[in-house]
Amino acid sequence: SMSEEFVLYSKQNGIATIRLNRPDKANTLRLEVIRGLDAGLAQANADDEVKVIVLEGAGDNFCGGFDFSGGLDHYGNIAEQGYDQIITVGFLLGDATAKMAAVYPDTQFAIIDFAYDPPIPNVAGIVFNVDEAAFPIGYLAAGWAALQDSADPQVGWIGGMQIPPVEQFIVAYEAGVAYYNAVKGTNVQAKGVYVGDFEAPDEGKIQGQSLIDEGVDVIFGVGGKTGNGGIAAAKEAGKWGIGVDVDQYNTLPNEKDILITSCMKRLDNAVFTVVESATKDEFPGGGLYIGTLENGGVGLAPFHDFEGEIPAELAAEVDAIIE
Repeated sequence: SMSEEFVLYSKQNGIATIRLNRPDKANTLRLEVIRGLDAGLAQANADDEVKVIVLEGAGDNFCGGFDFSGGLDHYGNIAEQGYDQIITVGFLLGDATAKMAAVYPDTQFAIIDFAYDPPIPNVAGIVFNVDEAAFPIGYLAAGWAALQDSADPQVGWIGGMQIPPVEQFIVAYEAGVAYYNAVKGTNVQAKGVYVGDFEAPDEGKIQGQSLIDEGVDVIFGVGGKTGNGGIAAAKEAGKWGIGVDVDQYNTLPNEKDILITSCMKRLDNAVFTVVESATKDEFPGGGLYIGTLENGGVGLAPFHDFEGEIPAELAAEVDAIIE
């Protein structure tokens, strides 16, 4: 009698549910969350019904036009439906989740990309050390740019909103480039633009084209559809790209052949761990799940089409950094 459905996001007049067996209805990041839920719930004992709800943010609001910053009415409806765990997705939902958790101290909450200080006893934070993956990727990008454009190697990035979970990728990526320069005595430039929006592929593409006009050889798209726009600009210009969050080789059919890797943030593994903990009465309330290279929470995607193209020496240096 395991729960067949969970709420993915709010709709104007109530709750929209998506069945676990219909992941095709969701975007890629949601897909990762669904995979983790699916696996986590499957671990539950068949006679225990575990109900989990996922709420996703869009800007300051939840998807579907509800503005939760003002009140808890609709939250209350959700919390009172007897869910064992409520998972909120995104740094921008930090305040709203804290308010909700205070009103419903007996409900377990988990939030992706947020860590509370001081901790909240019934909330688990899910955060990712994406810098562990973004740093070697910066090194790789610099090495690739130096190989392809020895006269003026440059790497770039197109960011969504300038918030900590996005900055975390970019700061480490640029640090990886700086490390490459320090090791090799090169002068690979790194530059990029925050567009200020996650849902603006056209603007991401325009900014990507500007970077390419300035001489950028590789674009790291960091920020939803906006970052994808930057990768699309790289494809059109015959340049190279780096994906984010998931292995975008599998999600960008038009651009996959220019992706040298992706900087993966494994929401599926994180959500699985937290959901499974609830089924075992080991919920890490007040604590943190930290995704690392070591526990599979973050990682580098395969080189795919570039498997034979990335020089063995560069690949070995990247592996050494990862180790």
